[in-house]
Amino acid sequence: MAFVSFLLAALASSASARSLALPPILQQEPLHQGSDEQDLHVPTVHESAVMARRIMHLSSLSTLITTFPNASSSYEPLSDTDALSHQEVGVWENRPSEMAGSPIGLMEYYADCEPTSGNPTLLAIDIATPYKNFAQGSNISMHIRWWPTQKTHYFSPKDDQGDDDIPTPHTPAALPRFSLHGRLEPIGPVDLTKGLVPACFLKTHPDSALWQPGNDIHTSHYVRFVVEHVYWFGGFGDRARIGWLPLSEWQGVTNEEIMEMRLPGESNKGRKHHSKGCREQRKGGVIRGGRWWSWTQKYGLGDW
Repeated sequence: MAFVSFLLAALASSASARSLALPPILQQEPLHQGSDEQDLHVPTVHESAVMARRIMHLSSLSTLITTFPNASSSYEPLSDTDALSHQEVGVWENRPSEMAGSPIGLMEYYADCEPTSGNPTLLAIDIATPYKNFAQGSNISMHIRWWPTQKTHYFSPKDDQGDDDIPTPHTPAALPRFSLHGRLEPIGPVDLTKGLVPACFLKTHPDSALWQPGNDIHTSHYVRFVVEHVYWFGGFGDRARIGWLPLSEWQGVTNEEIMEMRLPGESNKGRKHHSKGCREQRKGGVIRGGRWWSWTQKYGLGDW
């Protein structure tokens, strides 16, 4: 705990008394030091995959990472309606030549409109950097994080008594996130209609009505991010799984598993199955002893 004491002393000169306390999770010793191994449960590969799919279902913002092309790269637009030539792309963007091969990550809307496949849906604007880079041969990855709430101070555990929400370790480093690696694939008219993809995307992002396909500003179309590899970072390494998840696990997660999973900081209020399950220990350890037994407790993220 010497390091914690050092941090508190360093904060004392600039922070108010109310904000001096570190997040409780940072005041804990690593779980491998003095913890009962029988009580320690690092999430399995499948549990981690379910958590990742739950995050993808609940979140709606991602970061698309691509690399800028070389001058000799060929330009193959994702849609037939993209009228910009390779030369026009370079002139329009006025990109420095030194940026060739350099990665760039930009925020992008997505929606979970094809849940059975595990492939997130994107509304691609052809002139946007990630889609231009991909069309010119760049690899592409998608980063999604879980961050339900943000606080700048921390209260006593007594302040949360009676709160049925799952506690949140209020430090981003302790919360799960993951990176998807794969390719973009246009969603054809049949799948768009059958899956009600535009309606699904608009429900998640109402403001995207301004750049739906056929708008007068930019050429756009729907694409799916075809997931080929998943890198999972569950949180602190002494209590969470970190590493690559098999694609079969990612694709094998059922909708029921996604709906039953609860994440750190996720509210349980209004859940239809709450009253039914609160008297039993649900499979997977979500509910125990008449109260929600959170993933934060099960995986050592703190009972507060």
